[in-house]
Amino acid sequence: MKILYNLEELEIAKNEYKQGGIAFVPTMGALHAGHLSLINKANSVADKVIVSIFVNPLQFGPNEDFTKYPRNIDKDLALLRNKKVDYLFYPSFTKDELLKIKQVSAEPKLADILCGKFRKGHFDGVATIVNYFFELIEPNYAVFGEKDYQQLKIIEAMVNNLSLNVKILAAPILREASGLAMSSRNVYLNQSSRLKADEIYKNLNSMSEEISKILAGGIERNKKIQRIIDSYKEKFINSGFELDYLEYHWSRILIAARIDGVRLIDNMPA
Repeated sequence: MKILYNLEELEIAKNEYKQGGIAFVPTMGALHAGHLSLINKANSVADKVIVSIFVNPLQFGPNEDFTKYPRNIDKDLALLRNKKVDYLFYPSFTKDELLKIKQVSAEPKLADILCGKFRKGHFDGVATIVNYFFELIEPNYAVFGEKDYQQLKIIEAMVNNLSLNVKILAAPILREASGLAMSSRNVYLNQSSRLKADEIYKNLNSMSEEISKILAGGIERNKKIQRIIDSYKEKFINSGFELDYLEYHWSRILIAARIDGVRLIDNMPA
């Protein structure tokens, strides 16, 4: 695995890989098995795989955890070296440098709901850096996880709106044995918080079963779905969760909840 620290080294690598297909896996580091599953997906479609590690300052608000976001490059490198990864793009762009590149606005109808209500400008920052990395790397494929489902929809829309020549591939959520969706922020959970977090998956499972029955019936299903959502909102709150949202979009139940200050997201089809 070659580590590319700057644009000059990336340009040299492009001359090496441009003759064959390349799949790109963008990450912010703090890698776990969920990220590794994206790399497996990338290897299934392309001759070469490039992974990026970059904690993007553009997608963090002023009161968010940019400086505290988990970083462990030594562990990340060890994990990547045990996978088939041809290149690691590990740049160190500053926020001021990134503000000088082409700024891309996320599709408002997709970005102003769910996480976008609580993280103003977040998805513009995501779209801007992903588009920039697409321009730099010129991948044939890019792999994104379904855990960040809203982000996935926004990237798909951006690729379509800008007519970018890259195919977006979605990889399913990877879960811990308890059902908790794998996330870099899980390291913030203490033992009691982790036990509480397991309720997210259990409740989403139950909701999915209940909503699926309603969809099969088809009568007043929107009202019935909303009643289910409202009842589970109350259940989460009574269990000590702080809910940002619990909603139904794109035939999925999506949730963002805080446990002892740790914000987790998850989703499940229904």
